[in-house]
Amino acid sequence: MRYKEAVFVGLVATILYFDVTKEYKEQIWQFSENLMIWRTSESVLVGRFDRLADKSNVLVDSFFIGFNGNIDVILNGQNLLKKLGISADDVTSEDKLVIRSVGDLASVFTHYFKQETAAERAVVEESSWQEMLKAINEMEEKTNFIGGNAALIARTMSYSNIKIKLAVPGGPELIKQLKEYGVSVMENCKQSYDELHVIMEYGVGEEFAGHTAKRANRFIFSRDIANSQMSATNCLTDEAVSGVDVVVIAGFHMLETLPTVQQHAVINSVREKLSLHKKQTIHLELASMTNRAFLLDLFNMLAVYSHSLGLNEAELDFLSVSLGGDRVEVKDISSVKAALVLILEKAGSESSLTRVHFHCLTYHIILERKGRWKNSANSVAMGTYTAAKFACDTPTIVPSNHELRFLGTDVKPVVTEDVGVYTLHISPVLVCKQPLKTVGLGDSISATGLLYTTKT
Repeated sequence: MRYKEAVFVGLVATILYFDVTKEYKEQIWQFSENLMIWRTSESVLVGRFDRLADKSNVLVDSFFIGFNGNIDVILNGQNLLKKLGISADDVTSEDKLVIRSVGDLASVFTHYFKQETAAERAVVEESSWQEMLKAINEMEEKTNFIGGNAALIARTMSYSNIKIKLAVPGGPELIKQLKEYGVSVMENCKQSYDELHVIMEYGVGEEFAGHTAKRANRFIFSRDIANSQMSATNCLTDEAVSGVDVVVIAGFHMLETLPTVQQHAVINSVREKLSLHKKQTIHLELASMTNRAFLLDLFNMLAVYSHSLGLNEAELDFLSVSLGGDRVEVKDISSVKAALVLILEKAGSESSLTRVHFHCLTYHIILERKGRWKNSANSVAMGTYTAAKFACDTPTIVPSNHELRFLGTDVKPVVTEDVGVYTLHISPVLVCKQPLKTVGLGDSISATGLLYTTKT
């Protein structure tokens, strides 16, 4: 036996057969891993994540979650365009605020396919929506699944055996699928039909319109009346919120197509109702938006009155620019840090907003105002840990199925640093090589993180 292998065996034997302190055990594990030079970075990180998960305790036991829920029709994006008679040779690449025709759908999908970022748009013409639905119904390879930020968060939370009050527009299929996870829609939110969102997915290596995708992602479109009007906010009652630890609110991006007066009416109503509940932690989860004025209204009228904010790279970039900051490039972590600091600075030192949870493909960050939150390091790490398992749809992380694309100074589940009056926690993602699920990853991250942290 070679020297390093012999030392490693001796150290492991020390852990197994001798009574050593927890701190000394951790030091032995870390020293042992440094000796195991034949192990990949992924294997080392999985072991460290597993040990962190074993030591992490859920700090809350009840959630109110709203307000968007639907059935996602998941299919391959290129296959749908072919069914609609769209050729890759003829398609243009152009972003649009709304979709009015099949041609618009093809242009916007191509735009975001080439950027390899997720996005969501509304179909505003009923005749075009019916044309799209006809093609979808004729496709054999498609899957119906739980959709909508709030419903997906509730599904993720169900694994933790906590109490959940879910306020979403619940149609028959959505209610049926949520029941399989032990989640019930609030009675006064149920309706007779399901709202449908179409998820145009694509995988790594797919080619379309002269571009080859380097990552898996999706484009979403819908014609969703109940969620676009956020009808489920009517279920936000004193009785529903009283007694829960955390209130998670999502789906406000669906208001973009409404007149400003209606947008403000919904936002003000939610803020006023939540202002009556001082003990609960309030988390606002953002989603893809294109209307800068609306995003600023949402930030100034609701985000700054929430305690926590969740968002991905596209949403952070748009919010940073909307607030007068610079563009965000995820490969340049300094630009991400600057944008996160900008958000809390714009909110102000007297604002309730003291925490931002950012997630992208390769790493996640929580930035918090010092002294305002407990256990944030574990919170961000458990988010990335859950995302890795969820993407590959496995109960545990198999190192060979994942790759570590973000390399800091050390292979650790989380690294913490001070940024002025804030504390920043960054956690690397074990990226699933062959993801089985892309929808709901961001929601899983934010949801899991909220289980392991509380306000001070």
